[in-house]
Amino acid sequence: MNQNRQLTRQIVETALFIAIAVVLDFLAGLYSPFPYGGSISFAMLPIILIAYRYGLKQGLLAGLIFGILQSFVAMGIGQFWFLSIIQYTMDYLLAFVVLGVVGIFPKALERKKIYLLGILLAGVLRYLVHSFSGVIFWGMYAPEGMNVWFYSFIAYNLPYMAASIAITLVV
Repeated sequence: MNQNRQLTRQIVETALFIAIAVVLDFLAGLYSPFPYGGSISFAMLPIILIAYRYGLKQGLLAGLIFGILQSFVAMGIGQFWFLSIIQYTMDYLLAFVVLGVVGIFPKALERKKIYLLGILLAGVLRYLVHSFSGVIFWGMYAPEGMNVWFYSFIAYNLPYMAASIAITLVV
């Protein structure tokens, strides 16, 4: 019975944290200065916390579910960008699944340095996924004469991802 209770608690906590992440992301998107996606938000934090509490597998699953729900919300408010299944997988699924990687750090919630390094790692991995997606799929939107790598990695993704990572570290 105790094991069933623990599993139920894990599922409920994961669902609640994913819901919190969806709401945080939605609210941040309402006030985003970026017309083509990306927002300054600490919606990564609830997913990272699930990974820290329950490990890699649960963190990866929470990131996947969050990415799917986030894409549905984006569709509902007209901010969903779809070019291909690979682009969707990178921008909406993989970018959030990688947040669960911090689940590899045992007892990170008890060790501040590991906790903060995990957030930094998760944020950088997400940044890399979005940036490579930008090079592969969104390069056509780079201003004329601007290198697509510079556009994706520096001009477009770095400002909102660096701010999101920083705010997540602070919160």
